[in-house]
Amino acid sequence: MAIDKMGVLRQVVNAFQQGKYGYVIQFIGANPSILKLDPVAVQIYSSALRKAREGARAESVIIKGLKTFKESPQLLNSLGTTQLELGKAKHAVQSLKKALFANPSDIEVKYNLARAYKEVGLFNEAQAIFVEVIRKKPTYSQANIHLADVYTNLGALEKAHSCLISVLEKEPTNIVALNNLGNVLRKMNDFEASAQRFEAAIKLQPTNSTLRRNLAATLVLLNRREEAKQCFIDAVSLTPLDWTAQEELAAFLWEEGVESPFEYIEPHINLEGTDSAFVLAYIKLLVRANQFQKALDVLNRQEPLLASNLEFYIYKARVHRELADYPASLDYVEKGEKLKVKNSVGLESEAGYTLLSLGRAKEAYTKFAKLVKQEPLNQGWWTMLSTCYYLQNEESKYHWLCNYQQLLAVVPILPSNESRKSLNNALRDVLDALHQNERHPIGQSLRNGTQTYENLFDDNSEVINTLSGLILERAEEFIKLQSTDRKHPFLSRLSKDLTFKGSWSVKLRSDGYHRSHYHPEGWLSGVYYVDVPDAVDKHGEGWLTFGRADIANQNFEGDLAVKPQSGNLILFPSYMWHGTNAFKSSTARLTVAFDIIPSH
Repeated sequence: MAIDKMGVLRQVVNAFQQGKYGYVIQFIGANPSILKLDPVAVQIYSSALRKAREGARAESVIIKGLKTFKESPQLLNSLGTTQLELGKAKHAVQSLKKALFANPSDIEVKYNLARAYKEVGLFNEAQAIFVEVIRKKPTYSQANIHLADVYTNLGALEKAHSCLISVLEKEPTNIVALNNLGNVLRKMNDFEASAQRFEAAIKLQPTNSTLRRNLAATLVLLNRREEAKQCFIDAVSLTPLDWTAQEELAAFLWEEGVESPFEYIEPHINLEGTDSAFVLAYIKLLVRANQFQKALDVLNRQEPLLASNLEFYIYKARVHRELADYPASLDYVEKGEKLKVKNSVGLESEAGYTLLSLGRAKEAYTKFAKLVKQEPLNQGWWTMLSTCYYLQNEESKYHWLCNYQQLLAVVPILPSNESRKSLNNALRDVLDALHQNERHPIGQSLRNGTQTYENLFDDNSEVINTLSGLILERAEEFIKLQSTDRKHPFLSRLSKDLTFKGSWSVKLRSDGYHRSHYHPEGWLSGVYYVDVPDAVDKHGEGWLTFGRADIANQNFEGDLAVKPQSGNLILFPSYMWHGTNAFKSSTARLTVAFDIIPSH
């Protein structure tokens, strides 16, 4: 008796539509010949696997299906969306481009390809396709929401705002659009309107932890700190094992100067069933807070849970190094290496730092030279290479990286003293209003001071825009003086097109200072002085020092110290060690700092 193949296929499709995903998986798994009948069978099976959170199996099923149904547009589309779910955005782009070639008019394929372009950071390509999709299908809410994300990434906040408003005009209860609009308004510095959008979304979905976190962050910017605290606590109570919620509350409590900022995290660390990623994230937080003994205690208690994870050995090596037990640090590096994990950047870095602490600069050099080759744009590896050169007395190589005469600039932001004073008077009012927290952020170099939230130059106030424009002008003038060196981390990337990677303001009180540090994600860094305490006239207090490496167990006197002056801008490559001397004064030290990278 012949099998009714199409009847079997209809049966499977009906089961899927009824949400019987386990049945579909079991039935097709027992009758794999069904997958030869039609591409739909492959789609249904892979979709059921995705619903069961078996994305890798789903991808494998589609790839095998494409051997039978070559260049099938629907299977290529399914492969692309599956790869997007798996975080394989580059693969998704290739699959979806093939799907579009096979069926150029398919609006869903175009939409998915635009999503993939967005995920890999090809925002202009994503924008063009989303605009086309929306033109053909104006009611496509999800396309508008994604397009708003693209515009946000391109800095076109007004366009992002318009996209989300268009969604909400048709769907006023669309939670994603309300949330994203709140985020866009926050970037536009319309904090009141931002908070209102989050509050409206929370009324519709009171148990949504993300909405409460986002509202809390906005309330902080409105300086409604008690309300913000309660919002963060509410978010954590809804999702206590959501690390993002816990970390944001802990960071807020830390900056408020609360005695036990991690009190909402700690009850969950020793509970049976707590995810290893959650525990490791807590350990990382303790390390950033310089609570090394506490981090070691947690690592020791949680060893049965974490012993197969490379990060366990990285953090073990780190805390032992910070506690000056260098042999133990190297021992955990060796144990981590036995896991034979391909990408072991953290382990190589820890080995290098520990070897430097032991004065074994030649061995450390091999580690950091390898990391420079792996990640040439990470400025921190160049910083450590310069330290290796210094300790090995390789003066010409050290000078090549740290030629202060050529690569350091101290310039007035404006030509006249009067214009600088006028700028600083306007800046002071804006910046002082932003420094409302009590303590420096976790993991930052400053001590006894505060730092502003988010990117300062996203602020749309006139004086902030004026300052950012002036800084770019001075930076461009500085870069014009340089000559290209293809092997040099700074001089190999000279460009006329510059963009800010990050920007913030720091306010240091008496006894405040910056530990010596570097900026791994930058290229050209700098600091602008708004207010400088009188203490800078005494014994180098408050001066900016270069070349004083922060390596435990080693002594670095530093190469150069620059006296701060109100109205001056200092520019230098991001890999240079820099920090400030402590000062005693009743007057605060108020600065704006930033990282610049080439746009292309």
